[in-house]
Formats: sequence, structure tokens, C-alpha cells
Amino acid sequence: MLRKNKRTWRFPFTKVQAGCAVSGIVLYAVMELVFAAGGQAVWEREGLKRAGPGQGETTYHVLVSGLDRQDGNKKVPVKIPVRERKYGEEEARELFHKIQPELIKQMLGENESLEEVRENLNLKGSLGDYGFRIIWESDDPQVIDSFGIIHNEDLPEEGKPVWLRARVTDGSHERRYEFKVMVYPASLTREEKAAADFIRWVGQIDLKQQTEDSLSLPSVYEGKRLTYFLPEEADYRILPVLGFFLAALLHIKEEFDRKNQAKLREQQLLFDYSEVVSKLVVYIGAGLTVRGAWERITAGYKEGVKQGKRNVRPAYEEMVKTAGQLGTGLSEGRAYNEFGRRCGLQAYIKLSALLEQSQKNGSRQLRPALELEMASAFEQRKNLAKKLGEEAGTKLLLPLFMMLGVVMVMIVVPAFLAFY
Repeated sequence: MLRKNKRTWRFPFTKVQAGCAVSGIVLYAVMELVFAAGGQAVWEREGLKRAGPGQGETTYHVLVSGLDRQDGNKKVPVKIPVRERKYGEEEARELFHKIQPELIKQMLGENESLEEVRENLNLKGSLGDYGFRIIWESDDPQVIDSFGIIHNEDLPEEGKPVWLRARVTDGSHERRYEFKVMVYPASLTREEKAAADFIRWVGQIDLKQQTEDSLSLPSVYEGKRLTYFLPEEADYRILPVLGFFLAALLHIKEEFDRKNQAKLREQQLLFDYSEVVSKLVVYIGAGLTVRGAWERITAGYKEGVKQGKRNVRPAYEEMVKTAGQLGTGLSEGRAYNEFGRRCGLQAYIKLSALLEQSQKNGSRQLRPALELEMASAFEQRKNLAKKLGEEAGTKLLLPLFMMLGVVMVMIVVPAFLAFY
């Protein structure tokens, strides 16, 4: 009996996913209907909103159907400029009456009132968001100019009246205002006032002595003897600070030099290690004892330094100290142990341990151990030389970049100068 395989088909989305998809389609259809059917009516009913007075023209991008003679339903894109709104006669009259107190408040700046003006006025070319333009005029620009700058250096104490005129307009309507301003000299302290009076008096003397090569300063003023000093051009109080700063820099330099010396000593010790071990292997292999080989190595080093054939090396200097300790009667094991401790590197500590152990257990196994150590030391020296070569190449990058910058300047500057 044949059975038919029934294949069940499942909906590929969940109910929430399907609801979202359907909602998107419905919203799209609704928006298309609204803008397609009612868009033109909306523009015709509400119109294109104008910008406020003084805010300039606004451009709207509109789709218009009915412009195409062949296809009346085709929407043609159009840019429609809409001018800013203007005030009506009655509205402008009310605003001109309203803005006068605000205009006075704005122009005062840091002054308390127009009856006592000692600081600059704030004569702006506009007022708030009203869209009005303001043009200022002064009947005495020598005291107050059209920008509101006060020139009250030579005014008498009783002050001087100045009339300011403001022409306010929105392009269609205009109103003129007049303001009486009492300008007084700037408020000065007692010292400033005395200095100002003295300067005016010296100015009169300068006019009388203008034909002379120099101005002779008066020695007496208002019955008091005067003494003149030139202000100090330099402030020497910085010197103690510089002293402490230099002391700190010297301390940092000494610490830096100490670390560099320690690093250089460590490098020299590592370089000499393979040579020291190889000489010990040669002399011990020739039948000398460890002490005899040690003394032979130090004697050759001292002779080379004395004749100028060798430079002073820290590893051999430590060996010389150890040979001196052996000469004073110190045991070999202890002398070799202190040698490794003074060198401070793992390789020398291992060498001193081998030599010290040979004093306890005999020197039969010492030569094979030193031969293995010699092979390891030469490999270590090769790696160290490679590392130092890489560091030297890195240090050369800065001078190379500086030379590249100089070459670029030599090429680019003449090219730029050729255009002028």
C-alpha cells in the first residue's frame, strides 16, 4: 500500500514580524494617499510660511502638478522664493513706541543711566529679534563717536552733554529717536588722578621745550621734590627657581649617567665572559691549576694595560682584585665566590660556582664543564653583538629623518618662492 508523503509548510515569519511588515505597508499606503490626494490642498489652504521681519527670504521646494501641458498629473519640481514678512502701519507704530525703553537699556552698556556716562556705550546696528536696523549719529564725535566709543580724557569734571540720534527702520517704516547723554571723565583712583594731572602738566612743559634735544623733567611739583626711577626690565626672582631647577636636572643627569655606566659595565662584562672562560680552558688544559691559570690571566692583563695595548675592562679588574685576595691568604673558594658576587651577572655567578665546587670535589670535571660554558658564552656574545647592532641602527633613524627634513626644505622652499 502506497502512502503519500504529506509535506507541511510553515510560515517563515513569527506573528510579531508579520505584524511589523503589514504595519509598514499600511502606513506607506496611508501616507501616499494623504500626500497624493491632499498635498496640493494643504499648500493651498495653509500657504508657504514667511520668515519674520529682518530674517531674509525663504526658498521652498514644491512639487506642482498641472504645469505640464501633455501630462496634467505630472509633478514638476519648483523652487518658490518667499520674501520676509513686513510690519503693517499699526503694528510698526506700536513696536516703535515699545522698543524705546529697550533701546535705551541696550545702549547703556556698563553705565547706570544716560545722565552719567563714563564708560563706552553699546550702539548696536540692530535690536533683538524685531528685525529693525539702527543707524547712529552723534553731534559731537570728538566725545562720542557713532560706535559708542567715549573720549573723555580731557573733559571737565562737570561733564559735557552730547546728543545721539538713532534712525530705526525695517525698510518700509522709519522712526527717529534723540537721546541726551551727559558724558563725564572716567572714574579714577587718587593715584590715577594725580598721575593724570602730572602728565598734563608735563605735557605743557614738553611744548615749551620742543626745540630742545631732550625733555628736562621738573624736580619740584606742587611744592614737593620729585625723584624719577626707571622700571626694572627684568625680574630676578626667577633666579632661585632656576637654581633649584638646575639642581634637580643635575640630580637627574647623575642618575641617568649612573644607569648608563652600569649598563655599559654590564655589556663589557658580557663581552669579556667568553674570553675569560676560554683562557681558563686553555691554561687548565695545559696543566695549570685554577689559581695558576687565574694568576697567569691577570698578569697578562696588567702587562697589556701597562704597555697601552689593552683598555681597562671591568671583568679583568675584578679578576685582579680576586688575585690580590688570594695573595693575602683568602681561601680560593671564598675568593671565587666574592668575584661572582661583585660582577653581579648570572654568567659570572655560575662560573664562580663551578670554580668553588672544583675546590671541594676536585678539578677532574672542571674542564668539560668549562668547555660547555665556553660554547654557551660565545653564543651569548654573538646574540649580544646582534642586539647592539640593531640598537645602533635604530639610533641612526633620527639623524636620517633630520637630514631628510633639510633636503625637503631645500627642495620645497625654492619651489614656493618661484610663484612670488
